[in-house]
Amino acid sequence: MFDLESLLDPMPLDQFLRENWTTRGVVFRGQDPDRFRPLFSWDQLNHLLNFHRLRFGEEIRLAAIGRKLTEKPETPEEWIKHCQDGYTLIINQLQARLPAIAELASSIERAVGHRSQVNMYCSWPEQQGFDQHHDDHEVFILQIEGTKRWVVSEETYKYPLDKYNNVSDDTGEPKGPPYIETELHPGDVLYIPRGHWHYAVAGDEPSLHLTLGVTCRTGIYWLKWLADELMDEAEWRRNLPPVVRGDTAELAGHVRGLLGRLATLADDERLVKAYIANHLTSQDSRHREVGLPSQSGFHPLSVKGDTRLRRAKFNPVTIDYDAESEQHQILFGTRKITLDGAPAELIDNLFRHETFTLEEAVGWAPAFDPAEDVAPLLRLLVEEGVLLEEVSHREEVPHVG
Repeated sequence: MFDLESLLDPMPLDQFLRENWTTRGVVFRGQDPDRFRPLFSWDQLNHLLNFHRLRFGEEIRLAAIGRKLTEKPETPEEWIKHCQDGYTLIINQLQARLPAIAELASSIERAVGHRSQVNMYCSWPEQQGFDQHHDDHEVFILQIEGTKRWVVSEETYKYPLDKYNNVSDDTGEPKGPPYIETELHPGDVLYIPRGHWHYAVAGDEPSLHLTLGVTCRTGIYWLKWLADELMDEAEWRRNLPPVVRGDTAELAGHVRGLLGRLATLADDERLVKAYIANHLTSQDSRHREVGLPSQSGFHPLSVKGDTRLRRAKFNPVTIDYDAESEQHQILFGTRKITLDGAPAELIDNLFRHETFTLEEAVGWAPAFDPAEDVAPLLRLLVEEGVLLEEVSHREEVPHVG
C-alpha cells in the first residue's frame, strides 16, 4: 500500500512538512522503476478506455500546447485520433475508479487532513500538453512509464485560490530562472507547491504519469463555514442599519459591534470542536463505501461469532461523547448518527480496530445482551455504511430481531 511517507522516501514526513510543504518544490528519486506499476499501467489505461464510459470534458480531456479542439470528441476512436496528432490524454478522478488509487488518495487525506484526487496524463514523445502555468492546489507527480522533463519556477502570487473562477489575481509569469529543471524517470516523484509555475515535455518515448492533487482548505473556507454556523443566531440575520442621507455612523458602529462579537467567539470551544469535526469528516475524495447485501436491510447480519466486520474505507469518522446526556455522536461526511446509552468500551473498540469479529464485539460489552443490544447496534452501523460485513459465502443462519 502506498502512502505519503512512501512517496517521500527517504525524506521523513516531518522534514518535508517543515521544509517543503507549500513553499518549495522537490524531487524524490525512486530506487525501483516498477514501484508505481501496481497503481497504474498501460493495461489499466486501456481497460478504462475500453470498458468505462467516460464523458469528455468531465472525466476525460485532451490537451496540446498552442492548439484547441474545434469539436467535442465523444468516442474512444476519436480520442485515439487526437493522440495520434500529439494531444495529451487526461483522465480525471482515478480514485473513483481504481481501488489501489482510492487507497492512495485516502492515505494522503489521512496524512495531511486535506482532500486529494488523482488524475492520469498520457503524453507522446517530445510533446507538451500545457503551456507554463500554476495550479491552485498542491501537486505530486508520480512517473509511471517513459520520461518527462519538468521545469518549475517560483510563485508570483502567494497561495492562489481557484483560478478557474477568477478568485486569484493574475500577476504574470515568473521573471527569474526556474529553480527545478529535471527529467523524471519511472518511480520518481516531483512535488510542486500551489502557485509555483511549471510545464513539462515528454521524452523520446510515450509517457504515463499520475498527478496527485491536494486541495487544501483555507482561512477563507473557515470563514464561510462560520457564517453558515451563525445563521441560527438572530443577531447575525438582522438587517444592517440604513444609511440615511449619507450618514454612515450607525452602520460603522454596528459593524464594529459585529467584529466585537466575532472576537468573543475566539473562546468558544464548541465552535472549534464543531469545525474540526467538519474538517476531518467532509473532505473524503469518494462517496461512502457500499456493502451489499447486508447494507440493504433485507439480508440480516449474521449472529455467528466469527462474522467479521470492518470500518468502511475512504470516509473518515469522528466520535463525540456527551457525558451529561450519555450520547455518542458519530459523524461521517455530512451525516450524523446519535446513539443513546451505547456501551462506551464497545464504541471505542469499534472505531479503534480496522476489523473485528462479532464475538469480539460482544466481549467489549459484557453487561449488554448480544442479541437485544449489541447486534441491533452493529446492524444500524452496517446499514448506515459506517461498518461493513465481510461476506464471500455463508450458510443460512437465523436472523437477529
